[in-house]
Amino acid sequence: MQRAWVFGAVYCCWALPLLPYGAWAQDAGFQFVRIWYESHPGMRGSAWATDYPTAELNLHEAIDRTTGLALELAPIVLPLTDERIFDYAVLYLTEPGYWRTNEAEVKSLRRYLDRGGFLIIDDFHDYGRGHVGPQWNNMYDNIKRVLPDREPFELTADHPIWSIYYDIDPDAAISTKNGGGRWWGGMRFAPDDDIYYGIADDNGHLMVVICYNQDIGDGWEWPGGRNLGSASTVSFQMAINFIYYALTH
Repeated sequence: MQRAWVFGAVYCCWALPLLPYGAWAQDAGFQFVRIWYESHPGMRGSAWATDYPTAELNLHEAIDRTTGLALELAPIVLPLTDERIFDYAVLYLTEPGYWRTNEAEVKSLRRYLDRGGFLIIDDFHDYGRGHVGPQWNNMYDNIKRVLPDREPFELTADHPIWSIYYDIDPDAAISTKNGGGRWWGGMRFAPDDDIYYGIADDNGHLMVVICYNQDIGDGWEWPGGRNLGSASTVSFQMAINFIYYALTH
């Protein structure tokens, strides 16, 4: 089912209060959780915070405007070793090209996913479809530490996650990595270079969604700017589909 809507000007990052680190979860509705992590030494030390906090504040606003999903308080940030992650159905991790895990984080995330949690991995790129590189390899090495017996597979257009709330054609979606006419490695991403992967449990239910050569969080942060055009709208739609899938499976 498609719902047409326009998310207007960029939502001010101070329009909603961010909960301080350590705020406890509630049971009344959905709450966005961003994962804090340590980057590899010498790399971007705050990679976990890319698009923070405007992206999730805008996403909460989009959910409130366009769905019947109840929201609980403001978005929060937690490390994987915090037991409170088990109070939340969905976790969001950005810039996995710089992500570094330790044994405690690996163990905690594995428990979270085995118990029915859902992880969205977003905002990394290499060279386009068919050509992986260092950012993919780093993400892959980390997620394989967590789920060594699972392999990512492409979420093609016929997967139910693309129609659970909005009807989305992932092959037609625009990569926000092209926002503002930016170039990566001397190339501009083609329409089919953004790829979406999943990792499923034994019953075929998704535990992880991976947005590669894509940055849907950028679409949340800049819903009306940086030449994102319709990419900003589909970024919200993808997030809402991912959340609805997680909450209903």
